[in-house]
Amino acid sequence: MNDGAWREECETSIAGGVEPALSSIEGPVVAVAPELKAAGPSEEPFEVTPPIEAQPAPLADFPSGSGYGLDGSPQFRFVEPYVQPAYPIPEPPAARHPNFADASLFLVLLIVGLLITTGLLGAALYFHWLEHWFGLKSFEEAAKSTPTALGTQLLIYLIGLVGAVPFFRMIWGKGYFEGLHWHSATAYRLRYRLVGMAVACNVLAMVGNWLLPFPQHAPIDKLFSTSADAWMLACFGITIAPFFEEMIFRGFFLPAVATAWDWILERTTGRSPRPLDAAGNPQWSVGAMIFGSLVVSAPFALMHSAQVGQAWGPLLLLYCVSLILCGVRLTTRSLAASTLVHSAYNFMLFAVMFAQTGGFRHMDKM
Repeated sequence: MNDGAWREECETSIAGGVEPALSSIEGPVVAVAPELKAAGPSEEPFEVTPPIEAQPAPLADFPSGSGYGLDGSPQFRFVEPYVQPAYPIPEPPAARHPNFADASLFLVLLIVGLLITTGLLGAALYFHWLEHWFGLKSFEEAAKSTPTALGTQLLIYLIGLVGAVPFFRMIWGKGYFEGLHWHSATAYRLRYRLVGMAVACNVLAMVGNWLLPFPQHAPIDKLFSTSADAWMLACFGITIAPFFEEMIFRGFFLPAVATAWDWILERTTGRSPRPLDAAGNPQWSVGAMIFGSLVVSAPFALMHSAQVGQAWGPLLLLYCVSLILCGVRLTTRSLAASTLVHSAYNFMLFAVMFAQTGGFRHMDKM
C-alpha cells in the first residue's frame, strides 16, 4: 500500500470513530437545552462544541498494545477535561488549645497526686517514719514542718506532671510544652525586659507594703523558723513554685478563659474564629485578654490567702502581680516568659529577706 492510500484510509477511520461519538453527545445536549432544537430557519446557525476532546488512549488500553486496533486503524478515547473548582475549599478552623477540658483534666491529675501523697504521708505517720526522722507524730505537726510541707507539695506537682506529659501529648498530637506555648526562645530573647518587669513588680510590692494593711505576723512566717527552712523556702519559691503556678494559671486556665470569651462572642455576633498567627500561636481579642486576666488572677491570689492570714492587703497585691504576669503571658505568647518574671520576682523578695536577716542567720529580724 502506498503512502497516499494509507493516509486516506487513516483519515476515513478517524472520521468513522469521532463522528459517531459526537453524534452520541447530541442527545444529552438536546435534552438539557431543548430550545436549541427549536431554533427557526431564520436564526443564524451556531455550533455547539461539547466539553470533550479526543486524546490518544494509552497503549495498555488496547489488545494490540500498539495504539492501533486489530484492523490496523488508530484508536482514540474521549477524556473529559479537568474543571477547576469555582470556589476555594475553606480551610478547617484552627484548633485552639488548651481548653476547659484540658484544665479540668490537669486538676484531676493534681487531685490524684494529692490523694497519693496524703496516703504516703499517712503511711509514714503510721509506721512512725516521720517521728523517727523529723519527730512528727500527726498531720498537724507535719503541716507545720517546712521540709514535710514542701516535700508533699513537690510530690503532688510531680505526680500531676508525670501523668500530664504523656497524656496531653497523645490528646494534642504535639509535645506537652509545645501545646502550652512554652516558647523558651522568646523568653531568652526578651530576658532583660522580663527581668525589668520583675523589678517593677517588686517596686509595686514595696509601695503596697507601705500603703496597704499587712499583718505583722503572717502564718507563712512560721515556716521561716530556722536558717535551713529559709534556704529551702527560697529554693522552692524561686524554682518549683513559679514553674507549676504559671503552668496551672497562665498555661491552662488563662488561655481557656480567653478562648471562651472569644468563642461566646463569635456565636453571638457571627464573627469568624480568629486564626493562629504565623508562629502557630492563638490570637485573642483585647476584651478576651482583659477578661481572662481579671478572672484568673482571683484564684491565684486566693491560693495564697492561708499564707497571709486572709489579709486583704497582701491579697490585693498578689492580684495586681498576677495581672502583670497575665499581661506578660498574653503579649509575648510565651509561658516561659511569665515564668521567668515570676521567678525573678520571688528571687528579689528572698534577696531582700536575705539581706535583712544577715544571710538567713537572724530570722528574728524579719
